[in-house]
Amino acid sequence: MLLASCSAVKRKQHTPCKNLVLFFHDIIYNGNNAGNATSAIVAAPEGANLTKLASKFHFGNIAVFDDPITLDNNLHSKPVGRAQGFYIYDTKNTYTSWLGFTFVLNSTQHQGTITFAGADPIMQKTRDISVTGGTGDFFMHRGIATIMTDAFEGEVYFRLHVDIKFYECW
Repeated sequence: MLLASCSAVKRKQHTPCKNLVLFFHDIIYNGNNAGNATSAIVAAPEGANLTKLASKFHFGNIAVFDDPITLDNNLHSKPVGRAQGFYIYDTKNTYTSWLGFTFVLNSTQHQGTITFAGADPIMQKTRDISVTGGTGDFFMHRGIATIMTDAFEGEVYFRLHVDIKFYECW
């Protein structure tokens, strides 16, 4: 039996059938910002509270969110939809999380949902997560989303730049 090495195998270069760049803004509830908060800690390690992330890499915290999505990086721009889902801080020795969320888009340009899932090694400049499907304008779309932390203000606010490349478009 002859096995080809990975470096000898030529891979087909795929071209995205659709590309979309969006930003989502997360404001974590800290006990003092209920009016502005778009996410909340819903689970914490034993002895921790739900208004402050755990000290050691936030391990064990789970947060749910309903964040505004904008076309640019301005929190005060008109939202084109909502990012709804959760993140779980899942590693004890570095900042990393697992994401599961959906973009619910309701604008003149786009109607429908895009669903994402995957690991987020937060300390890396760019991270790829899977686009697992969609509805409406994104019916049965699949691909990759490259996320980058575009802003980070302590443990209260972060903004993600999300570059979505669809490789299956129906």
